[in-house]
Amino acid sequence: MELQKRNSLVFPFIVMMYMANVNAQTSDDVKNLLHQIFNVSAYNKAVRPTYDQTTPTDVSIDFYLTSIINFDSQKETFTFSGHLSISWNDYYMQWTPETYGNLTSIFIPQDNVWKPDISLKNGVSELKALGSSSLFIRVYSDGTVFWSPIGIFESTCGIDITYFPFDIQTCNLIFTAWSFLIQQINVTEGMERNIIMNEYEENSEWSIVNTSLDTLQESEDADILFSITLKRKPLFFMLNVILPVILLSLLNVCIFLLPAESGEKASFSVTVFLALAVFLTMVATTLPQNSENVSFVGIYLVITVFFSTVIVILTLFILRLNFRKVDEDPIPSWLIKLHGFVEIVRYGRCKKVHPAMKSQDEVHNFNSGHAVSTEIGNSLTATEKSKITWNHVCNALDFVFFWIFLMATVITILTICLICTTQAV
Repeated sequence: MELQKRNSLVFPFIVMMYMANVNAQTSDDVKNLLHQIFNVSAYNKAVRPTYDQTTPTDVSIDFYLTSIINFDSQKETFTFSGHLSISWNDYYMQWTPETYGNLTSIFIPQDNVWKPDISLKNGVSELKALGSSSLFIRVYSDGTVFWSPIGIFESTCGIDITYFPFDIQTCNLIFTAWSFLIQQINVTEGMERNIIMNEYEENSEWSIVNTSLDTLQESEDADILFSITLKRKPLFFMLNVILPVILLSLLNVCIFLLPAESGEKASFSVTVFLALAVFLTMVATTLPQNSENVSFVGIYLVITVFFSTVIVILTLFILRLNFRKVDEDPIPSWLIKLHGFVEIVRYGRCKKVHPAMKSQDEVHNFNSGHAVSTEIGNSLTATEKSKITWNHVCNALDFVFFWIFLMATVITILTICLICTTQAV
């Protein structure tokens, strides 16, 4: 019983001794520290936080990219969100933690302390200070200051549209301490040598290929350069622009497959021409209006429109020939030879015998491919030549023009695709 009373007296004494040795960080400690800094020491945020004003203040910067909001190819602007991690040492904001209940760090509104007036040098919108008056700066007892202003930034970004939509663009973000030169502010990289992507959200139109960081030591300004290399995701443009244009260009050639008697040859060619003109306008609205470089896709569209224009002219020409009469307008000999050549190619491809080939020897010569044109030319008598009408000539011209423009279209498509996809790889 007596031992229990003794223990009951000793235990509270031990607890009181333990609590006496614990230094709690109370609000009074924070108030005393702030009073010491701003009232007793008369902290002045207009004074650069270096005791020796002839030496520059080292400011390290990291950039955390959050998302790509917009890449305007027309205006050549790049809009993105993120935050900077800026740190420096403030000589006038140091204290001994033991004096203030082991208080090692405090938070102070950013407008109450000195901070470098960092801003986006190549920004598009009006110049404004980073951060907000509602944001706080964290200060450690050794004078180290951490400031993390967040915002939405819009910068200029020159665009090279040569390989659109397989293009790769590089945008430079230049942050500078606007009021200071390099003699007052020494801007350096922070923990990383590139943009930090830990918080980045993927963009549906662009993928990030590479990022880099560089301090512009050769400049008199206190600048730091962040570079972002972007690669366009081409699927949308391939499905909605490129593929329809390729199909239209192939459809454009099919005009020569329509017989002149159908009555739809001219209207069909004009319709395809107008469709290509619409797609040319659509592509033009997505590209920047400059003359420094031209997109291969734009070149392909111009070539396709040129082909379509020539095809419309040739179609009208063929239709005019179709309604001629042999009695009034005799067929020139070169058109008769062209018709004979087309018939040779057709029957050669189909393995059929031309009606003008009467003997077995002529058939043998045709199959062997020996002096075919001579045999056909000799076998066509004046009577047989008179049976060739302007309609036959028009069909022959359709055949020739079809293969000429088909080969030209395919070669153009393959060339443009090879050039653009090589850049993409």
